[in-house]
Amino acid sequence: MKLSIETRPSDQREAVLTLSGEIDYETAQELRTAVSSVLDGSIDLLVIDLAGVTFLDSTGIGTLVVAKRICHSMGVKLDIRRPNPFIARLFAVVGVSDILGVPIPPGTVSGRLPQPRERGVTTPA
Repeated sequence: MKLSIETRPSDQREAVLTLSGEIDYETAQELRTAVSSVLDGSIDLLVIDLAGVTFLDSTGIGTLVVAKRICHSMGVKLDIRRPNPFIARLFAVVGVSDILGVPIPPGTVSGRLPQPRERGVTTPA
């Protein structure tokens, strides 16, 4: 199943992209094009609904992260909604849950790298 993207304005300052199918190397450009087409300066919020996404590879994850950065630079809030449990865990394991604003599912180990210790601060044994 390839990627299907339904674009609809939710209200005057919001757009919703509802995705179904696979986001991978072959379909990521379609997602980039859809995101670019709604970022015309007339919205404050872009919602990307992932409920129908059945597969997501590293290219798809990268596309969502870049979309988040572009939205941020344009003053548009990006809200990733309804990822299935597998994709939510994938975001956590890869370490992009915080960036994308997707809660880490319970029991999932985050892929975030440990933060360096500050000099002179010791950790209790």
